[in-house]
Formats: sequence, structure tokens, C-alpha cells
Amino acid sequence: MPISLRLPTDIEDQIASFSARQGLSKSALIVRSIREFLARNAQPSSLQIYDEAMRGWADENIDAERAAAEQRPHKILVRDAIRQKYARRAARAVKPGTGK
Repeated sequence: MPISLRLPTDIEDQIASFSARQGLSKSALIVRSIREFLARNAQPSSLQIYDEAMRGWADENIDAERAAAEQRPHKILVRDAIRQKYARRAARAVKPGTGK
């Protein structure tokens, strides 16, 4: 779709000389410049925002799982010690043959 645009003569001259040096048409140079500008200033899409948020969440959960896995052997040892402690107490509390 054609667009008509009025440019100051100094900008037209700069476009003409730069496009000649680069071996591009003025239209190609302007289209490339607009594309670069839009790419630099584009807002992220909803999908990009979602992906970024989920990537951060997944990283946090992986770190939490690693920390839990590292702590787990200690937790198991503590739980076993507590079970043994209460088993000894229970064995002392009930004397064989008396039911107490």
C-alpha cells in the first residue's frame, strides 16, 4: 500500500546519499529503517510475557526441588531418630506380662 510522506530536503539528501553508498533504493532503505525501528520498539506479545514468567517460575521450582532433595536425607535421619526414641519410650512404658 503506497504511503505519501513529506520529508525535509536535508533528510531526503541524506537518504539519497546513504542509499547510493549502500547500493539500495531509497524505498528499500526507508523500509529497512522502519522495520529496525519497529523491532527495537516492539511491545512483547502476551505469549512472550507468559513464557518469560513461566521460565522464571520453573527455575525457582527447580531450585526449591534441589534444595529439598539436599535436605531430604537429613529429614529422613531425624524422622528415624524420633521414631526410635518413641519406640524406646513405648517399650519402657509397657512392661511385659503386666499390660502396663
